[in-house]
Amino acid sequence: MFGLFKKKLPDCDELFVKYLARWYPEEERPKMTRPDMYIISGYEGKSLDLSSLQYLPDKLLEQTKEQIRTMAGAALADYQEIIKSDLLDFNVLDAVDKFYDRPKIAEIIKESDPKDYFNLYFVTVCEFGATLGYLYNELEGYDWLYSFPYYHSIIVHRDTGFGITVFDWAVKKFSEYGVDDGYVAKFHAAMNGINEHQEKKNGL
Repeated sequence: MFGLFKKKLPDCDELFVKYLARWYPEEERPKMTRPDMYIISGYEGKSLDLSSLQYLPDKLLEQTKEQIRTMAGAALADYQEIIKSDLLDFNVLDAVDKFYDRPKIAEIIKESDPKDYFNLYFVTVCEFGATLGYLYNELEGYDWLYSFPYYHSIIVHRDTGFGITVFDWAVKKFSEYGVDDGYVAKFHAAMNGINEHQEKKNGL
């Protein structure tokens, strides 16, 4: 009953527009977060060669790869204050997910100036998204499809064409929409859904 009186966080789309959309090229600024998963355009029922789908110019592609690696490394370093670990794993994801509850997220939002590219909300969201992407990328069959800005990049399952919008997941975590979702469970639910889809596709 007392949960009814919890102060709500802003909606995920409101936060996305306020903190992330502003850093897209002006003519390409999204108005909302994307679905958690969708089958990407260009998938025609066969296993994807993601290297051939990377559409960024070579220099920007390398910069984007490096930026995501940097954010994953920064996440591991920053998460040491929450849980000591030598690598990003599900124990880290679970600990970080539980650490950032409504009061902590509300405090981050209050302290974050959206006009500052390095504001705490933006950085915290991007580190969480890079962490999710890192964990998917460790699994067989999953890889990055890079985009600009780097946090528009998605994880793609090569055999089914499913794209997973890990940075949008992160915005949802740090909003009223997804603060209580439980991201280890959400991670595995998405993976299990993809596996079931693949089994049906293969007639198993």
